[in-house]
Amino acid sequence: MEKDINNYKKNKDYVICIDSDGCALDTMDVKHMRCFGPCLVHEWGLGEYRDDIIRLWRKINLLSRTRGINRFKGLAKMLVEINDNYTRVDGLDELIYWVQTTDELSDESLEEAYERTGCNCMKKALEWSRLSNDAINMVSDSRKAPFIGVEEALQLMKENADIVIMTASNGETIEKEWKINKLDPYVELLMSQESGTKEECMKLIEKCGYEKEHILMIGDAPADKEAADCVQALFFPILAYHESESWDEFIEKGMKHFIDGTFSGEYEKEREEAFLKNLDM
Repeated sequence: MEKDINNYKKNKDYVICIDSDGCALDTMDVKHMRCFGPCLVHEWGLGEYRDDIIRLWRKINLLSRTRGINRFKGLAKMLVEINDNYTRVDGLDELIYWVQTTDELSDESLEEAYERTGCNCMKKALEWSRLSNDAINMVSDSRKAPFIGVEEALQLMKENADIVIMTASNGETIEKEWKINKLDPYVELLMSQESGTKEECMKLIEKCGYEKEHILMIGDAPADKEAADCVQALFFPILAYHESESWDEFIEKGMKHFIDGTFSGEYEKEREEAFLKNLDM
């Protein structure tokens, strides 16, 4: 599994980019409800508001059209809500500015920004992110399994397409999870939060020489579709809480449409409508 796009070369005429959390692996709920949300409560000392904070974290990151956004963008949204409705968050403006302007939404980039500014909110955000990573690593491997149908779909993809993991999550964690589930041999390239935003990653994939109609993004969040749209690539949605059925759909119809050149148009529109309706929870 290559991790540097500069060393990557296309092998086939088609490429399929796949999100990991909540799309290929059933890790979205456990990471957010047992790791990110509770770690936020701990780091900012919000115990008295714990239930409200966890519910709001779930709404923003799992049950709305902001599902799947980068962890630091999700954190910034949460802290705005906390500052407006619960308690003051010192240094919030500086953190928001970093989120909006940084070239890389990662721990390393945030650490550099903190060392440069001394902003306490940035320090807390960095500690929260690292604490969340530690919590995720402590989750049992049995809670990080692929959805039913994923390995069969990967086998089907591998016959005709290069396969790229494209995630907004920490790359080291995602690589470990795919290796644990013995899915890594199917993958040519891993692009994570350290590689840039998903839109930036899709632009880099396009530059590898694939035709637009030969690039497919599979994801469970609007950010995945936006990444595909930015290079006029195709998008196949995995519906939240209907993941196995979505993978069955891909195996039975989606892959054939992609390879046959009949994906765009009526079929893609049908899947997009189902995707957006499912996020209006």
